Amino acid sequence: MNEEDLNEALHDVMVRSSPPPSMDPARALELGRRARRRRRVAWAGVAVVPLVVAVGAGPALVANYTGDRSAGQMVAGGTGSPPPVSTPRPVSTVVPTTRKTGDPWPEGQVDRTASAGPRAARSVTLMNELSSSVPPGFSMPNLKYPDGRSMRWPQSQYASNDGEQDYWEYKASIPVQKGDRVGQLLVQSTTPDGKPAMDPCKLAQKFWGGTGTCAIVDVGGKKVGVVTTNGRGSYDQWATYRHDDGTVVIFAQAKKSDARGRSPLTQPVFTPRQLAELATSTKFKIST
Repeated sequence: MNEEDLNEALHDVMVRSSPPPSMDPARALELGRRARRRRRVAWAGVAVVPLVVAVGAGPALVANYTGDRSAGQMVAGGTGSPPPVSTPRPVSTVVPTTRKTGDPWPEGQVDRTASAGPRAARSVTLMNELSSSVPPGFSMPNLKYPDGRSMRWPQSQYASNDGEQDYWEYKASIPVQKGDRVGQLLVQSTTPDGKPAMDPCKLAQKFWGGTGTCAIVDVGGKKVGVVTTNGRGSYDQWATYRHDDGTVVIFAQAKKSDARGRSPLTQPVFTPRQLAELATSTKFKIST
């Protein structure tokens, strides 16, 4: 309906509210034409309403029909399911801990021995603890071998062989002197190697050839294997203890040193029980 049609409709209302018109034939014809035009406009409006409703409802109907799929999916001929998302597989960060033939030495080493870093420092600490355990009456001089090397030495060594779990051995050896006689002490701490526990004497006899007799000494409920040799080996006696976590500590003594030309001690530095107690001491336990 345009402005002209609206004006005609208003005029018609005014005419209806006024007194009845005269019976002039020309005036009656004009009013008939106006009424016909109004009916056409009204029918056109009725036809437009459903069309507008249909246009407005179109997107909702389409969405309902397609299950709320996006227009892009419909155009692409999709099935309605979102595209599969590729999930990256997790990358393992576990470092192998079993020695294999050809593996490089750990931590940048050129051979089994750690000559610097935290590993080397641990065996130095072990040597200091060994020195502090020497009883009164014995001294710990800085003696030398004939070639000039010190008789006090620490060593940190990667000990695993092929097929074995990674583990380390920390050792320290010092000379002990009484008068002009010199003996030797050694302590070794081996980190857990994943091997099963065994009888204390069987474990003790694995060290340094193991020739000699073994006795089990009880130290506060801890079973320690103490081996005594016939004096023909490098060490006369040692005690071996395996801690609950698998760390193994060996404390050994010899009346003679491994340096030529020095007289041996006349008696051991420690009794068998003292050796067993030292082997169970946590100050010699290095588990990493």
